[in-house]
Amino acid sequence: MFLLLAAALICGASLLTSCKKNPTAGIAMIAKNGQSDYWRQVESAFQNACKEKGLDAYYYATTAGNAYEEQIAAVESIRMLDSKKLKGIIFAPIYGMDGESAEAEVAALARERGIPVIIIESPVKTNSPLAERPYFGTDNTAAGKALANKVPVDRMVAFTRTDNPSIERAEAFQTLKPNAVIYPVNDQVVNVVQALLNDYDDFVFFNGKDLMDVLRILKAAGKNVYTFDVYGEFLDELIAGNAYFKGIMTQNNFLMTRKAVDAVLDNATQGDMVPTFYITKDNLDDPIVLPFMEFYGKRK
Repeated sequence: MFLLLAAALICGASLLTSCKKNPTAGIAMIAKNGQSDYWRQVESAFQNACKEKGLDAYYYATTAGNAYEEQIAAVESIRMLDSKKLKGIIFAPIYGMDGESAEAEVAALARERGIPVIIIESPVKTNSPLAERPYFGTDNTAAGKALANKVPVDRMVAFTRTDNPSIERAEAFQTLKPNAVIYPVNDQVVNVVQALLNDYDDFVFFNGKDLMDVLRILKAAGKNVYTFDVYGEFLDELIAGNAYFKGIMTQNNFLMTRKAVDAVLDNATQGDMVPTFYITKDNLDDPIVLPFMEFYGKRK
């Protein structure tokens, strides 16, 4: 079963790729949902960082959000790589319905090969065999507060999805904006926004999916909009200089990934929380922002 799953991870749909045609030393990354923009950014950063350092990049991503079985299959594929060429593994854990994960398999392979493991994006649990490994991710509390510092008013409505990272960020936002009203919603965002149009002038969104209809409503109504972790069409609003759309607070996936690659090469023992940053119509050519703009084809 694992071999079949591993085969599904190879090459097709860019789930396993290599920076160079002639394998030399390389790094493996076991990621999550390879179809999402978030993880496509991580893959791009991983490929570029490896290429710059003359390394092969072996990238494995799941095809579903909870497909921890595919991560176990990825470990088996990595096991078949030349042991002298593999410098380390970057790992983003996924947990199955019953809490299963590939952490034990990753830890065992790392011990066998004597290579480092770096955790990225999602921390492992305290009882994990990888609990002492360096972790690179986003501080959700700091992220929520960072967005709060960009909103100049005290009274607004904020929408968040019901997953833990979004809730954690929204709650941190509210510690600095105690008059903000938080709406945890997954669906029917348009209906709630329409019902609140006459009550608020400022709208904050921690849920970055399926918001284009919402934006059109708020744009027509002349409201102020602030978002967290949204790209694509939202960047067009900033590029166009539309005054209603104030900016995007975003995780720095490119910096996070580069730090993880460097940590493998340095055999690091400490991780780092990578800060978010804010994208506005005035900083689109900032060196921190440019990788995102280039990823979406907004800059060359």
